[in-house]
Amino acid sequence: MSKDQIEGTAKKALGAAQEAIGKVANDEQLEARGVLNQAVGTVQDGYGKVRDKVRDLIDDAPATARDAVDTGRDYVRRGSFAVSRTMGDNTALVLLAAGAAGAALGWFAFKRRGKTKTEK
Repeated sequence: MSKDQIEGTAKKALGAAQEAIGKVANDEQLEARGVLNQAVGTVQDGYGKVRDKVRDLIDDAPATARDAVDTGRDYVRRGSFAVSRTMGDNTALVLLAAGAAGAALGWFAFKRRGKTKTEK
């Protein structure tokens, strides 16, 4: 529990007491001050909870990032295994098709970029 949570809870308790005493004593100002202190205490308590949650998230960030990297590596391993299993005896054919596709894309990209306005 953070300092803000403790202070917020104390303000809420003080406000509740002020409101009750104000009602009994028929003192509208004290009653209003009590309601205000309860509201301020609630906000301060919520602020303390949010700060604690953010601090926890920051503390957990490195472990979460490591888990994400490990999951990514696992997907790459599984994908590589699936590709190699699918290729099987057709390795040369798959590599030839991939090379042809890459060459076609390169030719298309560089051929289009090399034209001037008058050639288009």
